Amino acid sequence: MKILTGFAVIKDSVGYRIAHTNSEVDEQGTIISSNNKESFIVLDAETKTLIEQLENKITERL
Repeated sequence: MKILTGFAVIKDSVGYRIAHTNSEVDEQGTIISSNNKESFIVLDAETKTLIEQLENKITERL
């Protein structure tokens, strides 16, 4: 099973990129691998809207 351990939203030249790290554990809870990194470009409107909502919430706190 993969467990999300962190994520970041980055604005770059192609749009929004989500980078995330995870750890993988087996059925007994033994860590198989950790600090695995992956990323993807956000293409769907729903995820873009969620990111914009999060940015707005953060901006309100500035």
